[in-house]
Amino acid sequence: MRRLQYFVAVAEEGNVGRAARRLLMSQPPLSQRIRELEADLGCALFVRTPHGMTLTPPGEVLLTEARRLLEGVERARDLVRRAAGRRVLRVGVVGPGEAALSATMARTFAQQHEDVEVSLIQGDLSDPTVGLAAQNVDAAITFTPFTRTGLATRTVRQDRCYAAVPSADPLAAAPTLSRADLRGHLSIRLADDTDSLFRAHWQPDASSEGPVVRSLDECLHAVLWRKAVALVPEQVVRGHRIEGITYVPVSDLPPVDLVLAWRRSDRNPLVAHYVESFCAAVRSRPGA
Repeated sequence: MRRLQYFVAVAEEGNVGRAARRLLMSQPPLSQRIRELEADLGCALFVRTPHGMTLTPPGEVLLTEARRLLEGVERARDLVRRAAGRRVLRVGVVGPGEAALSATMARTFAQQHEDVEVSLIQGDLSDPTVGLAAQNVDAAITFTPFTRTGLATRTVRQDRCYAAVPSADPLAAAPTLSRADLRGHLSIRLADDTDSLFRAHWQPDASSEGPVVRSLDECLHAVLWRKAVALVPEQVVRGHRIEGITYVPVSDLPPVDLVLAWRRSDRNPLVAHYVESFCAAVRSRPGA
């Protein structure tokens, strides 16, 4: 079904680059998914030209069927939830974004929505929106920067950026570091299909051959066990004090935002209510 979602986006945009931006992903993995779909079906779905992509006759047939199937899946999901007597709101989280707000959020939201189950989905660092564009989640709590095409965001707070370094490394003794100080050191890498803005900010050294990580735990494990360096938001510094890892502020990196993100086109009232409850929970915290 995800391949069909990708196919529909490319067919409607007529261009892989525009479709990738719409899906909040990079172009190479999207092109690969389309090639896989064509190989699976045994026929070409697009005519590729310097000006874009146009559908072949088999592609025209698939577009009609894909739209019907995707609508049917969403309808089936809704019917099953209604039959179960409950509604589900899917919230994606990247890193420790919601940890400090969970109890307050649960009380605030549950008071008005006792029949709604909030399902928490831990995201992969390659997609800081946890699949918002593909409708894998209804909202995401995440850190900037990332591609925001088609998304609305509400900033919770700003976080300073820190370098996570092995405590035995000379870097750990510095009061502050610059990005240049980290170059030449083994550093964590983010996967090639990671959102380009997110990857450019959070990967310490693009030329490093360090370990590829897809989660916060893998990131900190690489610092502790592989002696790599990483960049983390202040939230991690406060909540993940680990023997053997030292956090040093990075002076020339701008603060990042912890944000709640959702699709602008989403008309689900539960999403609007969740946004309201989330912001109320933030305002109620001491010092907010």
